[in-house]
Amino acid sequence: MTLHWIDYAVIVAYLLALLGAGLWFAKKAGRSGDDYFLGGRKLPWWALGASGMSSNLDVAGTMTIIALIYTYGLQGFWVEMRGGVVLPIAVFLAFMGKWHQRSKVVTTGEWMRLRFGDGPQGKAARTAAAGTYLVLSVLMVTFFLEAAGSFLAVYLPFDKTTCAVGMAVVALTYTLLSGLYGVIWTDVFQAVLIGAAAVYLSLLAASYVSPELLAQWPGANGNHAWPNFASGLTADDPDTGQAVTRYAPFALFVVFWMGKGLLEGLGGSGGSAYMAQRFYAAKDEPTVARLCMLWTVLFAFRWPMVLGFAILAIHLGVGDQDPTAILPAVLGSDLIPLGARGLLIAAIFAASMSTFDSTINAGASYAVRDLYVPLTRGKASERGQVVAGYISSAVIVALGLGVTLALRSAGDDNKVLDVWVAIVVQFFPAFLVPFALRWFWARFTGLGFTMGVAFGFAAAVAVALAPGEASALGLPEQLGFLIQNDALTDVATLGLVGLCSTIGCAIGTLAAPPADRAVLHAFCQQIRPFGLWPKDMRTAAMRSESHSDVIRLLLAVTWQVSTFLLPMTAMLRQWDAAAALALLWLVTGVPLLRHAMKPAN
Repeated sequence: MTLHWIDYAVIVAYLLALLGAGLWFAKKAGRSGDDYFLGGRKLPWWALGASGMSSNLDVAGTMTIIALIYTYGLQGFWVEMRGGVVLPIAVFLAFMGKWHQRSKVVTTGEWMRLRFGDGPQGKAARTAAAGTYLVLSVLMVTFFLEAAGSFLAVYLPFDKTTCAVGMAVVALTYTLLSGLYGVIWTDVFQAVLIGAAAVYLSLLAASYVSPELLAQWPGANGNHAWPNFASGLTADDPDTGQAVTRYAPFALFVVFWMGKGLLEGLGGSGGSAYMAQRFYAAKDEPTVARLCMLWTVLFAFRWPMVLGFAILAIHLGVGDQDPTAILPAVLGSDLIPLGARGLLIAAIFAASMSTFDSTINAGASYAVRDLYVPLTRGKASERGQVVAGYISSAVIVALGLGVTLALRSAGDDNKVLDVWVAIVVQFFPAFLVPFALRWFWARFTGLGFTMGVAFGFAAAVAVALAPGEASALGLPEQLGFLIQNDALTDVATLGLVGLCSTIGCAIGTLAAPPADRAVLHAFCQQIRPFGLWPKDMRTAAMRSESHSDVIRLLLAVTWQVSTFLLPMTAMLRQWDAAAALALLWLVTGVPLLRHAMKPAN
């Protein structure tokens, strides 16, 4: 696709702004490890919230959600409970964010020492946590490079490999120089860019909504806000043209997807290293609640935007053969005027860049603080940590780029898509249980954490290497929800990997003595968690706070879901559903806002 010079000028201006920001913040970020990885814990809450929004957006995820909305209507939103809705934000808003802030650590690996002590178990858990996030960081860099390279190659006069290498160089340059300072402030800029594009596209698409267009929608039968619990979702297979039913019974899948999302939040990881990093960087508890609420509101811009792409695709008559091609088809159409196309392309590119830079910086923090610093026995200088951060960032990007190029040389781009499916459905469940138990079960040990992660990853690898014909397992019809279309379903994969991880947690915990009571008591008093903790470690004030936290979680989940669905129903002029969602949004949002506006103690 050939762009006008105005569109190229917009894209070039955006890239130059990123590089300029990296140079601007380089001196400030280079002062210490805390400055490089956490912005000195002095970044404002609104900047952290805006950064959180843009860091949770990427090209591939956006294309996937557009395809789901196009195929299944608003029911596609409920399918994205498996990851795209990012339910961990609600858990962080309720209580997990303040628990992170209270820990006063730089990484989750350092947190393990706070929880399990400085002995062999604490060191093993720290290394396991760091290794987990480093592996995920490389895999995510691989996928982001592939997705962004494929996207940019449509619009720029370069092939996919050149675009992927170019993105890696630009992102690495400003992220390496400026640390979290550069990540956060460029993410703020990118959030503004993404928000402007989302508003423009949503308003444009809303003008084309009509009864005739809604009737042509491939997912018209699922185009209602409330989940279709009674049955599965049916759509025509683009290859065969035959109707295929997936996710049946839908209620079971929604429960498992939501359970996975909440478990990510309860584990305090959010399924990513960079999500927790925002809360380690927060300066106080009110900051945490405010940034979470802003994060949610800004992230809501994503949903009318993806709906807008689906609407415009129906208007243009594209997407029937390959729904994942909707994004470039719409951007290349005559509906988008000069200049606006460059803005939209830059915004979509910014969505990937913001996720990419956050992944690099967070991954480097684990390499430096949890692997390099322990090797120096704590004698690494502040400047030495910054230099190690430079090297770690470059190595992570180099590894991710190397895997991307290797897959390209194999001539099968779809392998990279398989990597993403493996991350979300197979490898995330491998560590969710041990990451959650560490907060809520006092008897849980560092060995239990380490074995839980090991068992989970072993199960995830076994599932990935299993033969494609799942029907060979010979399961009875009553267990049909475990295998559909001759493949293991999300329910089966999540359940199997999670069960193996849980078994590893139990074996490791029972085989090792608990952490020293003094360590547990100090942790409980500092973090003030709830769950299976000795009664003599928890005061009446802590129990009262925990009760409020649980109630706040229910409010936060409802508020987040209604925040995302409300603008989508309004765009489709489903006024009854919009009114009900608006009422839910107000009833649940007001107490959350009151909590967020409380002054710091």
